[in-house]
Amino acid sequence: MNKISIHSNIHNYQAEFYDDFSFFESIKQIKNKAIIADANIIRLYSDLINKYLPGESIYSFEAIEENKTINKACEIYEWIISANAKKNMTLVSLGGGITQDVTGFVASTLYRGINWIFIPTTLLAQTDSCIGSKTSINFKSYKNLIGTFYPPGKLFINTSFINTLTERDFYSGLGEVIKFQLMKGGDKNIDDIFALIESCKKDKSYLQKVVHEDMIIKLSYMEGDEFDAGRRNLLNYGHCFGHALESSSSYYIPHGIAVNIGIIFANIISVKRNLLNSELSERLTHIVNKPNIYIKLRESDFEEGKLLAALKNDKKRIGNALTVVIPENNNFELIKADDVTEAEFKITLNELKNILF
Repeated sequence: MNKISIHSNIHNYQAEFYDDFSFFESIKQIKNKAIIADANIIRLYSDLINKYLPGESIYSFEAIEENKTINKACEIYEWIISANAKKNMTLVSLGGGITQDVTGFVASTLYRGINWIFIPTTLLAQTDSCIGSKTSINFKSYKNLIGTFYPPGKLFINTSFINTLTERDFYSGLGEVIKFQLMKGGDKNIDDIFALIESCKKDKSYLQKVVHEDMIIKLSYMEGDEFDAGRRNLLNYGHCFGHALESSSSYYIPHGIAVNIGIIFANIISVKRNLLNSELSERLTHIVNKPNIYIKLRESDFEEGKLLAALKNDKKRIGNALTVVIPENNNFELIKADDVTEAEFKITLNELKNILF
């Protein structure tokens, strides 16, 4: 079993990697617990749940963006309180990033904070969102506008959960894998990144190595900046436009695929500012990014007005201009550009649409 120790100003915790499901034994031993699980996981892994958690009351959570709301959080509060739960209870979360966001938010706010454990079951959650302490819910059309910093007490990771993902969810996870492969240090060989992504598709067992590596990369950006005041902001590479695209498409475009498209958008800005080599950017777009979008895109989701409105309400924006994280050189060292004008946005969007459609 591999372990990664994660330092947090709130409390330190560990990510434990397993090849089997023996970690459920430790979950079973927790006397005072409440379990929130993705409804699909309950259906797909009913035998596993019945084996390790027989007779347990489990809240079945439909993991869609429309359920990342304060109303859904309040519904879960009611469910927990009705079970006569106390502050010394443990909340167990079983699912992907949406389940994590809502469960973590509930854990951080109920009784001013209760212990929680997370078992991430998607590639996106395992490679990115499971560490970092962030919890969030959406507000109206605004993505992740409300949230807290509150890490789980422990993470149990088994990449075999990825075998039962839909293709849509798998490719969503690949969007974050692509991001981290660009963010790790050193020279970038597009062919190597392509080969890694293809290996992930062909051999799911290869993913434990990739998830472990991406987690280490993320930790290198979080060190000393747990609360997003500086270097950690660079993890939003692809996310600035990506979050806007999620909102504009009413979440038809899933998070990781939106991030993948957001990387293309950010790179176009960087090329036009003479920071990133245009040939390198084009090779990345056509060899790595575009082939892994997977879903059929709709031009209506790229309507200028909707995207601009979403970007203006992005929580990362600090001035009058738009904020986008972009590469500042061919090694994909990143900078936070807080000076993207509306004119620059429109030119970039038109070029992006020419690439995609």
